[in-house]
Formats: sequence, structure tokens, C-alpha cells
Amino acid sequence: MLMDALRELRDERIKEWLERFENLSKRSALFYRNTHTLHRPVIYRYQRRLLERYVPRSREVVFMEEVEKPYGKVYRKVWEGSSSEILVDSPIGPVPLPLDEMYPVAQSVFPRSMDEESKSSAEELKRKLLKRFGMKPIKRPRKGKRDLDIDRIRYTLDMQFGRGVSDVLLDGEIDLVKSKTTGKIRNVYLDGRHILSMRAHDGFFTLKIEGARILHNFYSPPRFRVIIEDEAIDFVRKGRNVFSRFVVDCDSRLRPFDECLIVSKDDDLIAVGRTLLNREEMLAFEYGVAVKTREVLK
Repeated sequence: MLMDALRELRDERIKEWLERFENLSKRSALFYRNTHTLHRPVIYRYQRRLLERYVPRSREVVFMEEVEKPYGKVYRKVWEGSSSEILVDSPIGPVPLPLDEMYPVAQSVFPRSMDEESKSSAEELKRKLLKRFGMKPIKRPRKGKRDLDIDRIRYTLDMQFGRGVSDVLLDGEIDLVKSKTTGKIRNVYLDGRHILSMRAHDGFFTLKIEGARILHNFYSPPRFRVIIEDEAIDFVRKGRNVFSRFVVDCDSRLRPFDECLIVSKDDDLIAVGRTLLNREEMLAFEYGVAVKTREVLK
């Protein structure tokens, strides 16, 4: 019976349904168990978003072999000295180098020798990617100059929030604060305003209230929004969490642990937070926290 259930995961409709309820990331690593691992919702999400949200900066691409994670440790100089796209051949499919710290890419553990079905799955995604973006594989990257840190921010924003969001959030002078210990990005400032913080454990961004303002001003409802009842507004403005019973509606694209804008029914921005549920759950549940409030608009 259990094996029959696992086989059902291969059905595209089942994976699509399960993905809606899957957390954006987890604290624990993703371990390869068998061929069914590549049909897990989190892998399906990565592969789907790669085809839908990835924005290549060049039509020429060089595929590199998988190395120690994060891949940037080995390939940073290659990326920064090239104008070509650099993608790493990984067990879950091609990985653009700037996404090497993002969940589940950096947080997955796979054996050196993969089964034939898994290899075939990765190759199929590569073919789809090349066709989708009209990309041409080349043997050696063309010379150029790029900043991996800036590209990491851009690529991650598009994968996390949606295609084109990086252009909206990074329209201005960008300053970075990096960890003195690891050298990794910690905070992102736009024209002197703190808009994003990068989480060390999953490589995704935490949205600050100044970043929320930008998204709120640019995108129309219901994009990124969780709309709450009027009676809950004062409660949330005190920094309290949003409970499911007070949710009027929300963006159907939001997943558990996504960043969100908490707004009134008149679309006034109240706060920024992190969802714990998706839209279906928020509207169905009478009890429990729907959104953890992080920062309130003052």
C-alpha cells in the first residue's frame, strides 16, 4: 500500500496539489532515499519555478559538473569572469550558479552515483530549459564581468517571489552587508533603506517593511497580500499574529513560510509577515495562526 502511494507521486496533478501545501523550506536537509525522492513536492516546485521564473542573462550557457556545495566556492571566479550563463548539472536538474545557496539546492544530500531514472529526469529538465529559453550550450564561457552577489540577489528574488520582482525591488542604488565570518549576504539596502535580509539556513529572503512598501505600491491586489478583517487591524498593529478566523482573502500563489503583505480590506498596508498556511487553509480554518507578523508599518 505504501509503495502504491509513493507511485502516485509521479502523477503531475498529485505533485501540483501537494506543492500548494509544502513549506517554502525546512530546517532539515533533503536526503535522497530512492527514485521517489525526485518526485517530492519541494523538488517539483524547484523544477517548475526554474522553467517559469528563471531569467537568464545570456542565451549561451556552459554546463559545469557538480562539485562541493555551495557551488560558488568553486565556480565564483568562472561566473564573475564570464558573460555566459553558468549552470551546474545537479541530481535535481540544472542549477544556475547564483541559486547555489537556495533551498533545496544547497540543503540536499545525494549519492555520487545516481540511478538511471533520476539521471534521465535531470536530463529531461535540461532539455526543457534549453528549449524554453532558446539557450545554446557552449564549451567555454565567454569573457565578461559580473558580480555574483548582485546576481544571487536578483536570481533568488525572481525564484522566490516571481519573475520580474528583482527589477521592481532593486531599482536604485544597492548596498550589501555581508557576514564577516562567512562572507555571505546578510542585508540588502536600496537607496539607504533596508529592504531585505537573506536567511542563512535556506538562502531565501526575509522581507522588511521598506521592501514591503515597494511591492505594495507596484503590485495590485491580491498579489503577495493577506487581507484581514477590520476588527483585527489594531491587534496586528501591536505586533500580534494574524489568526485564520480574521483572514478575508489572500493571494492563492502564497505557500506556507512565504513572505507576505498584511493589508486591510481597503488595501492599506499594515505589516509584513510570514505565512504558516496557504489560501485554502487560511479560509477553511477557524482557529490557529495564519501569518506570523514580523514588522509593523509605523
